[in-house]
Amino acid sequence: MAQHPDVIVIGGGVIGAACALRLAQRGMRVTLLDRGKAGGEASPAGAGIITFGSFTRQDPLAILRRRSVSMYAEWTAEIHQASGIDPEHDPVGGLDLIYDDNQLAAAEREVQAARSANGASDGEPVAERLSREATLEAEPILSGAYESSLLRRDISVVDNPRLIEALLGAAAKAGVTAMMNARAMDFEIEAGSVRAVSTATDRMPCGRVLLCAGAWSASLGTRLGLSEVSYPVRGQIVLLRARPGVLRRTIAFGAHYLVPRRDGRILIGSTEEHQAGFDDRATASAAQNLLQATERFAPGLMAFPIERTWAGLRPGSVDGAPVIGRVPGRNNAFVATAHFRGGLTLAPGTAEMVEQMICDGADEEPMFAPARRAIASARA
Repeated sequence: MAQHPDVIVIGGGVIGAACALRLAQRGMRVTLLDRGKAGGEASPAGAGIITFGSFTRQDPLAILRRRSVSMYAEWTAEIHQASGIDPEHDPVGGLDLIYDDNQLAAAEREVQAARSANGASDGEPVAERLSREATLEAEPILSGAYESSLLRRDISVVDNPRLIEALLGAAAKAGVTAMMNARAMDFEIEAGSVRAVSTATDRMPCGRVLLCAGAWSASLGTRLGLSEVSYPVRGQIVLLRARPGVLRRTIAFGAHYLVPRRDGRILIGSTEEHQAGFDDRATASAAQNLLQATERFAPGLMAFPIERTWAGLRPGSVDGAPVIGRVPGRNNAFVATAHFRGGLTLAPGTAEMVEQMICDGADEEPMFAPARRAIASARA
């Protein structure tokens, strides 16, 4: 039994890798299983935006987001040092373009909420309104149809494929055993506890199991007794081959965004397709829609060539909140999934929560608890 892992983590994306690393740092023997290549699904497919989100929100998800963002610089620095791979975490700031009265009112609320929270970055307000002229001066490529902007100094970016690589490298240095192309198929359950995880070729005894399989958590969750734990939401991105300096900040316009990389490439994202199922193919119509939306606000970007397009399957949940906590009726099973578009941002905070639950017996947050629907029904 001494050779059996204390925890088997199922899913090698950013959430699974972050949790595996944190648990190993607490001295646990951790085995990480992934159905294919670790970090090969939703985690590298996103744009890598790290943000506090809305300053007007005070719910547990907003608090988790702020906690996670506050950890990010130190977290990525530690991962860089441990792995030798730079995740390229850059505090670039961002602009939310304003082009109607509703957005203007929302921007004013964000400025007031940030000011009330004493939000400051190097002595400057975290959020402030910029005129169209000031916006154009800040980002000359933005010559399109907007009236003003909200400058957000809290926004940073990370190169998510490099972050995954660095996380896995740091986890390996911490003693995590990563098994690729090892798809978890079922669980051996006895007296309310998971005794082993079954793959296509192995039976793997374990002390605990942590399900972090993203959009693929649903089928395995059912075998643990969970229902509706996650579902796939396709998101598509277009990558432009631009020059360094063409864009310096992230740009948000409606549901879409532009994200600069250090090498000058610019990501245009993203669609949100709830009916695509597990189809992760990029489509011409989605690319066309993203380019048309971009042309409205930054027509100068249309001169740059398209390098490639891709799609990823984000793990959504029915109520929009992640699922983090103990599996009801299972003494030693936990889940951390359904982070939707916030997996990269929420990774360090989620790993901290999981560590505290597994290692210290901390209570779970009811908003994220796997049993929250049953809890809500009981209260009603």
